[in-house]
Amino acid sequence: MSDRVSVTIGIPFLNARRYLEDAVRSVFAQTHGDWELLLIDDGSTDGSVAVVRHLDDPRVRVLSDGSNRGLCARLNQIASLAQGTYLARMDADDLMHPERIERQLKFLRANPNVDLIDTAIFTVDDELTPLGIRGDRPLDSRPEAVLRNGLLIHPTVMGRAEWFRSNPYDPVYVRAEDRELWSRTCATANFARLCEPLFFYREGLTGNLRDYLRTERTVRDILRRYGPPLVGGRQTRVLVMRSRLKSMAYLIGTKVGLQGRLIRKRNRPLNAAEIREGRRILSAIRNTPVAGLDRVPPTPSAQRLLQQGGRHEPESAARDDGSDDAVVSGGARGPCQEKGVRRPRAVLARRAARQIRPRDAD
Repeated sequence: MSDRVSVTIGIPFLNARRYLEDAVRSVFAQTHGDWELLLIDDGSTDGSVAVVRHLDDPRVRVLSDGSNRGLCARLNQIASLAQGTYLARMDADDLMHPERIERQLKFLRANPNVDLIDTAIFTVDDELTPLGIRGDRPLDSRPEAVLRNGLLIHPTVMGRAEWFRSNPYDPVYVRAEDRELWSRTCATANFARLCEPLFFYREGLTGNLRDYLRTERTVRDILRRYGPPLVGGRQTRVLVMRSRLKSMAYLIGTKVGLQGRLIRKRNRPLNAAEIREGRRILSAIRNTPVAGLDRVPPTPSAQRLLQQGGRHEPESAARDDGSDDAVVSGGARGPCQEKGVRRPRAVLARRAARQIRPRDAD
């Protein structure tokens, strides 16, 4: 039997001390324990490295060379260093649902023709208040849709490590390196999605106008490069114009104070049960003990969340049929595509209460 670890989880970080503890706890809260965690510093100056160097677990590697090389270089570095058969990425200011790795790994092993899989997400604010759900609809992998929408939710992506090594990120396309990768590989790769939100994605409602406009400029460069061979010159011009109009709308919206409304439109609103579920799972993650990390004083937002939601609610009696609501691009259909999107409510609440009580985390 091979001693090779099954999954490498890669987190690049830059001045993320405020959030990094949450991200790390969400890794240790995973129901699948056969992982290694690669924490790659990109030149932080805020004490982030000191926080993660306290971690006392042989599955964790922290690398810091003191330089600022950028996200693409660090993502490619993670792929080159990964010892796992599979590679899952996430950002340092986000959190994983405790079942994320288990569910994605199960699907990839059962579907060896699939190269990458992502998941739907809960969007949350800086204080981890659940705001909405995004990505709970089947993937549209047509070339036009890939160019227009970007296809996958980047921080939630998982695939074989060798795929990432064979398809590195291009540092030319800053702030849209993921869309460039999907556009470059969509003609030959197979993608899939788990339609349940297995990820908590921090998203402020004020936005950053400069970053948004820079991203859209990069998107237009991607469209000009990949659009003509994928969808033709005429459709490429339409997509470029659409990007310009989006930039103009965001610019005007920001000037009149409507950027929050534009950002909220990306998400599906949550109902009361989904809000309770999200808070319950987040509280369980924040209560997960991590050797070494517990010596670091919690941030004010962590203290507030623990005070608000430290208890688990009673387990739901809802039936769990054990199915994975996934959709493979290219025509294969999963339950969420055939019967409409299945909302993760009592099922995930019951799993969270059963599987991630603070003393059972590892």
